[in-house]
Amino acid sequence: MPKRPCTNRAKWRLLRGQRAQHLSEHYQLECDFGTRLIAIYKEGDPVFVCEEHVSAIGQPKDNCIAGVRPITAESIDSNDVMENNERAETLGLTAAAKPSAPIPAETVSSAPAKVGRETTKPSSGGSPRDLTYGNGAKALVDETIWNMAAGDYDAYAAALRLGKTATEAAQAAGGQLAVVHRKIAEYTLKLETVLSESKAVISVGEAIDRPLERAMLEIIGNGAISETEKDAAVDQLGALQEEIKRGLPREITPLQAHRIARLIGDRAQWGAKSCLSEELKPAYGAVYASVRSAICAAVAEAHNLDERLANLQAAKWDLENAPAAKASHALTV
Repeated sequence: MPKRPCTNRAKWRLLRGQRAQHLSEHYQLECDFGTRLIAIYKEGDPVFVCEEHVSAIGQPKDNCIAGVRPITAESIDSNDVMENNERAETLGLTAAAKPSAPIPAETVSSAPAKVGRETTKPSSGGSPRDLTYGNGAKALVDETIWNMAAGDYDAYAAALRLGKTATEAAQAAGGQLAVVHRKIAEYTLKLETVLSESKAVISVGEAIDRPLERAMLEIIGNGAISETEKDAAVDQLGALQEEIKRGLPREITPLQAHRIARLIGDRAQWGAKSCLSEELKPAYGAVYASVRSAICAAVAEAHNLDERLANLQAAKWDLENAPAAKASHALTV
């Protein structure tokens, strides 16, 4: 990879025909000064420059990008010349979502991975579910409770009003609600026992930072959303990364990874009526899938338990929110 003339962090985004925009602190991109900006200019893509070079590159002119003078190949040392696709690769090496500790630089050799999504109609009715976080319908079949009543939702709601936990309320409701909550406790114990016995380690950079980095790049390059929306999404990813990685070493145990996956799944509400924005859903799904994959690769015997538990969590969310889903569905038909 050619060495860049400037390695300062970019603080400004410049795009032809638009005013310069100051970048959020979470954009850990290198300065584009000294690279072949003319190629970027012709393609209509933005360039990113540091505080020093945003004022050093001159006044706006008709043939410039918000003040960026097109730099010809002749004005750059041959060792510094970047091909058009090298800029994208450099972004993959430098983008990060955490303000105080950027993601370790890693080579991205392929296009950003997109999380595969499937949808199915939930048993409770309503909008299709994103199966990234688990298949609730499969859980009901696997646990042979698909033909049971869901449970007494009035009893469930009454127990919650009395200050009972969700698990206690589910036991009061009976039916699928009670069984699913009980099975979650059982599978959690079994899975955590298996994971705690493993001596394997999981790279935080590979399992967490890399998918966040890719998700951030997709958001930055998404022309369908505004810069304000991009900044908001990047800030939220930065907050997620900071929370997940607080106090973590570079390598974690499978048990720690499992609890991180659970945290992400809880935040995403297992894909059902998630409060996440459309920009953030793929990012959460990518990190969740990456961490789970790393767990299964490190501890092969955990795969079945992990899948069962994820599906049960999805079923739990579907069941607990069935009344609200039905009410919403009734209002739209």
